[in-house]
Amino acid sequence: MALTNPESSRQAYSATQSATYILDLSEVISSILLDDTDFISEIGISSQAATQTKHEWDEDALNATTVLQSGGTQAQMALGHTSGTVIRFSSSQVGRITAGTLLKNSLSGKTEVIQVTAVSSTSATVSRGAGGTSAQTHAAAAVWDIIAHPRPQGMTGPKDESTARTRPFNYTQIFSKGVIVTGTANAIKHNGIGREDMYQVDMRLRELKRELDRSAINGVRLGNVATTTYTAMGGIIEWVGFIGAGNNRGTAETLTPSVLNAMAKDVYDSGGRPDMVLVGGTQKQKISGFDQEFRRSTLDSRRAGFTVEEFVTDLGVNLRVVVDRWVPSDVAVVLDSSRVKIMPLQGRAFFLEKLAKTGDAENWQIVGEYTMEVRNAAEAHAFHFNLKP
Repeated sequence: MALTNPESSRQAYSATQSATYILDLSEVISSILLDDTDFISEIGISSQAATQTKHEWDEDALNATTVLQSGGTQAQMALGHTSGTVIRFSSSQVGRITAGTLLKNSLSGKTEVIQVTAVSSTSATVSRGAGGTSAQTHAAAAVWDIIAHPRPQGMTGPKDESTARTRPFNYTQIFSKGVIVTGTANAIKHNGIGREDMYQVDMRLRELKRELDRSAINGVRLGNVATTTYTAMGGIIEWVGFIGAGNNRGTAETLTPSVLNAMAKDVYDSGGRPDMVLVGGTQKQKISGFDQEFRRSTLDSRRAGFTVEEFVTDLGVNLRVVVDRWVPSDVAVVLDSSRVKIMPLQGRAFFLEKLAKTGDAENWQIVGEYTMEVRNAAEAHAFHFNLKP
């Protein structure tokens, strides 16, 4: 898109006024984003703003709904017995249950319900076949679903189950381009361009949009250290695949509907609401090759003539397929996009500023400072880093 000439709307300045001209480009950059179907076009620029160069946010999580059994001589149930009444848990796991807790080994397809009758520091004593269910054998390291924690009549106060909040953070990153155009270049008539300086500003804006998109995908979190004043924001791959790393998959395999369904289920089981899959061109071709029953195309309400492709999951939710040229060819990222924000530092959304004139040349700079907020990186998203071409 072409920019209007800011000189046409610039007010005349008196000798006592500042000669600095600044034009807010935040709306312009938003329009440019819609020219492409890439990552930041889909996420958009948040109306919220960061207030510090180290942007922090609070996160909390509900208590776990599963408990992992550990092996050992006490774990008779893990050895295939139907009469064992002691299960061993690690100290970090046993705190999730209490006397009365109902457990079920649903992941393995078991129907038996057991009830905890007593808890020690590393094990639980249980009553088998609760509620008329039949005792079954259970494998070592079984993952038990916590159905509920029934409380007895006349109970004393329950134990404190408060959770501590965490404070993830990301840094802001400065994006800038300069434009210097001679008076002669501005005076010459260019076919279909208009003023040369505004044409160059328009082109540099597109480059900044591209750089912001690359950073939002492949950026690494770089703090301000003694040897440098540079800071950089971590992108979605670093956040989901390395900082969070909760739903990672690394098996060398071809992207199929079952693989994509499994990634969506990882997010769903962890409490997220998956609604987007981010891929590069190679994996987008794989998705385009899926049977029609797994794909759906709809008109994009924001852009006339554009369609949106969605992957139809087994969970009753669809994943918007977003292809971006900067995503590595062996990567797919499933996102709960409601927990991802790209935002400017307050007062630092992209702006165009006219600098002091140098001889017979006009000087401009485009500057913006942005960061990314990825909430619940370990739970609400999934990352595959070893997909076959």
